[in-house]
Amino acid sequence: MPRRRHPPHLRTVVLDRVAAGEWLKDICAEPGMPSTGAVGFWARRDAEFAAALATAKARGAHRRRWAFREPTAKALLARLAAGARIDAVLSDPAMPSRRVYDHWRATDAAFADEVGRLNAVKAAEKVARCRRRLRPFDRALADRILARVARGEALGRLLASDPALPSPSVLARWRAQRPEFDADLKRAINYARRRRLGDLRCTPELTDEVWARLLEGDSLASLGGRPDMPCRATLYGWMRRRADFADAVANAWEAREDWLRDQALDTALRIGPTPEGRRRVGSLTARADRLRARWERSGRSG
Repeated sequence: MPRRRHPPHLRTVVLDRVAAGEWLKDICAEPGMPSTGAVGFWARRDAEFAAALATAKARGAHRRRWAFREPTAKALLARLAAGARIDAVLSDPAMPSRRVYDHWRATDAAFADEVGRLNAVKAAEKVARCRRRLRPFDRALADRILARVARGEALGRLLASDPALPSPSVLARWRAQRPEFDADLKRAINYARRRRLGDLRCTPELTDEVWARLLEGDSLASLGGRPDMPCRATLYGWMRRRADFADAVANAWEAREDWLRDQALDTALRIGPTPEGRRRVGSLTARADRLRARWERSGRSG
């Protein structure tokens, strides 16, 4: 079969498009363009065309390397906006190299402006963090902390709930720098603790509340951390000194144990001897055994 002849100007078209960064196989796949075999034939028969094709491929590779890629740039900016460091982003093989990134910033104004804006935001956040760490002692804020702690608010939760208050590290620095403030804070904490213990007596109503919460799955330790309950030491002290309170707690443990064993039996019948069923039954049984051990240690079993 005779070889198909192509117009001479197609050679120039191929060279220009390859030099612009297009792949030769994509160019040759278009209708009306020569095949890759034909271009190879031209290069073998014409040394001048072969040299021009090699030069065009080198220029195309250079253009592809440095060309601005919108999807990649958007992904890079999104990661920077999320807080990632530029060195970590550029270490990803899917991201441009450092030199290509610098080239994009030098040649694409919109990309450079957005990178500059993100860098300015990060710089402002860094300055704010430094200012918060170096926050000087504020008498008004110190008095607010003392008042709220004295009313019974836990210091840690108080600092976490109010962004206007200093961080725990700043508060520790204030206490170290101001011994009088540290002493006032200790007095406020002790006052709140004494008032809390004085307000929460072992009444029948409070005993019923503890019984109900233990039945729902709470423990004495978790109840001791609640602001509306006595502290853990007080609850365990009532267990040792008050028979009525200890009986109520043991009764709650026993009832909770019975419920857990009923749940284990129901799970075993419903799911069967599957791995998931055995896992759930084992978890429920272990919790029931822990309650049984507590109940027996209380001396009120049987």
